[in-house]
Amino acid sequence: MEDDVDRERKYLRAALTNQYNVIIVLGLLAFGVALASWLPVIVGFVGEAAWLFVGPRLEAFRRHAETLEARAGTAKAMDSLGADYAERVASVEVDAREIEAMCRARHDLGPDQKQEVARRLQPALQAFLDVCTIQHRLRGVLARAPVHELTAEVASIHQSLATETDLGVRASLRRALSVAERRIKQFEGTEAAVRSLELALQALQKSFAMLKEGAAGLSSGPEICAELDATTVQLSRAAAHESERDGDLGAGRMSTLPPAMS
Repeated sequence: MEDDVDRERKYLRAALTNQYNVIIVLGLLAFGVALASWLPVIVGFVGEAAWLFVGPRLEAFRRHAETLEARAGTAKAMDSLGADYAERVASVEVDAREIEAMCRARHDLGPDQKQEVARRLQPALQAFLDVCTIQHRLRGVLARAPVHELTAEVASIHQSLATETDLGVRASLRRALSVAERRIKQFEGTEAAVRSLELALQALQKSFAMLKEGAAGLSSGPEICAELDATTVQLSRAAAHESERDGDLGAGRMSTLPPAMS
């Protein structure tokens, strides 16, 4: 129930802040001031009330509002990404628009099928952006990773173990060695995650290239929708799986040596 109320409020805000609505209302108010008449103002308020009642309930307007919201979210997310990611996301968005335009121009697809294709494109784009964001953060973690320092510490611990005779110190050294080796494995796992996400991103880009051929007339509406669903699920799974690594390594350096050896 609360979700439905939030959705209705969202569409109402979108109708109220729609640029054409704002232009018309302000234009009628200015017209009323210029004519020194209340008639344009009354007409504007009546029209505004009718629009706020009807507009948010129109399916076409809701799709338009959701598209604008998605684009705003994409633009905000891309601000935090590098230029290479922005270029890739922009390329995928162009492919998506071409797929939608090709399907819209086909006479063998019904209105419902065209709408389903358009509806499935946005989740695929969002999943692509999510994977880009996760990969970008993981790359940042790798860039800050003190791998060389940990490797040097591991070598130092092995050297100390070879000469140390005190059993308590040797136990501490073994614990420190275990921590260092575990962190190195985490870094290696993060590198593998970055490669895995890259393969997922490339798969979507190739999938969209093939979908453009299908949208040109080689595939039916259900086939295009099925391919989009499969691509979105694959990306979403990759994002869900690899996001678990995000932030695990932290930004700072943690010494693995025990206090007595540091």
